[in-house]
Amino acid sequence: MRTQALESTGRWRVAKYVIRRTLLAAFILFWAAFATFAFISVLPGDFFTRFKIAIAVAGLPVEETHHALLVEHGLDHPWPVQFAAWIWRIIVKGSFGSMLKLPNIPGERQMLTLAYLFRSGGEIMNSLLICGTSMLVAWLLAIPFGAFSATRRGRWLYVGVSVLGMPSLAIPGYISAGLMLWFLDAVIDPMMSRAPLWGFCGWRFVGCPMTWTKFGSCLAHLLPIWIIIGLPVFTTAVRVLRGSMQDVIGQPYIVVARCKGLSSRAVYLKHALRVALNPLISVIGLSLPTVLVNALLVGFMFGIPTYGSLLKASIERQDPALLAAMMVFYSFVLVAGNLLADIGLAIADPRIRYD
Repeated sequence: MRTQALESTGRWRVAKYVIRRTLLAAFILFWAAFATFAFISVLPGDFFTRFKIAIAVAGLPVEETHHALLVEHGLDHPWPVQFAAWIWRIIVKGSFGSMLKLPNIPGERQMLTLAYLFRSGGEIMNSLLICGTSMLVAWLLAIPFGAFSATRRGRWLYVGVSVLGMPSLAIPGYISAGLMLWFLDAVIDPMMSRAPLWGFCGWRFVGCPMTWTKFGSCLAHLLPIWIIIGLPVFTTAVRVLRGSMQDVIGQPYIVVARCKGLSSRAVYLKHALRVALNPLISVIGLSLPTVLVNALLVGFMFGIPTYGSLLKASIERQDPALLAAMMVFYSFVLVAGNLLADIGLAIADPRIRYD
């Protein structure tokens, strides 16, 4: 009975934790969208201000036509009313609204549904691919490097990782991207390093099915991106894990494990590494903003459409629905990353409780 009561209490704590974090995430996303509509409202002009010249050239009354366009698209209301209508559209239709367009441009207005925003090859999916693969590669390399260098303090591996990685923390992402483009232009191919031709694979493979040759081309095109975005994450992770491992190795239970005759591999991997991962997992939430910003810069400089393209366009066009959708995506990635870090901490260290 006592065991069942403890299990029931544990499940209730987990449920309360999940509910609390879900409500907090919903509030953060709501506040990000609310602040976005407030930001758009203080900017001078609106989306159709640039169209006034075309209206005057056409011989139409400028102010009356401009006001009619605002009324047609619901932009004549105060921004709190527009925000409330935007929230209601999400709840009822599951859509973030539609992208505004000038009347002289043919075609229908694009609805910002989840299917459109997360379409294959779209801006958001490209951003997730860049950020996800960069962090995955950085972590897969950082864990063995950090753990091994913790036992080789003062030797070539410790010094080499520090010398190669520290500049990545001091150099801003746009400078790293610029240096990488210069290297590709001077050493690899002056044509292929041009931003419109880079992409995720060679231009010859665009639209072709995946083969080993195309896969190799994708790796070659992703490698510079991994270096720009992943190298700062790798350096930070190595330093954090190395310091954590050095602290754990000196703990009494590690000394006892060695005295019992366990091999060094068992001591380091089974006992020391699992505890040493706790500070490293916590770094995930702290590194996400830097990763997202660097992904935005990489998208601009390598000609890859990312969420930064939509973010830039939404600010220039003063499109409240599109800008709010991008800010919600940015906030969601940060919230989800921190939540995954908390779950990872609980899995890695059973002593952590959902209190």
